[in-house]
Amino acid sequence: MSNFKLITYRPEGVYKGPHFFILNKGLNSGKPLKKPCPNCFVMMCNNENEKESLYWIVYSLHQGKRFKIALVGSVIPFIRKNDLIKIITEAHSATFHKPEAIKKTVSSLLQLEQQEENYKRIQNTLKQLRQVLVHQLIKS
Repeated sequence: MSNFKLITYRPEGVYKGPHFFILNKGLNSGKPLKKPCPNCFVMMCNNENEKESLYWIVYSLHQGKRFKIALVGSVIPFIRKNDLIKIITEAHSATFHKPEAIKKTVSSLLQLEQQEENYKRIQNTLKQLRQVLVHQLIKS
């Protein structure tokens, strides 16, 4: 079983070892992040394999909207650290004995992420092309 540690992000802090960030305020609370932001937790892991596994478990929980039930606050919703730990621990326990299923799912998710990045590049290229065409029309 995993012994991850969840701490509040501090901009002046130095985080060594495998880690990733989890957004803790707003409607996207629980979203895993590769880069920190002011309103996030730091998930400290024991090794890279554990980090990858936990990252994709948190990603799956976020995509499945499992953190929505734990949101509190009337103006700006947020998730409590203990609630986040509880949800992640339960999901990790449920998937702990399924390493092959996790590998397969992570592989598929990585492929989808690459496709999504590719589509974003194509969309940006089309946007630039549209601007060039409009500029040429106006210029001539």
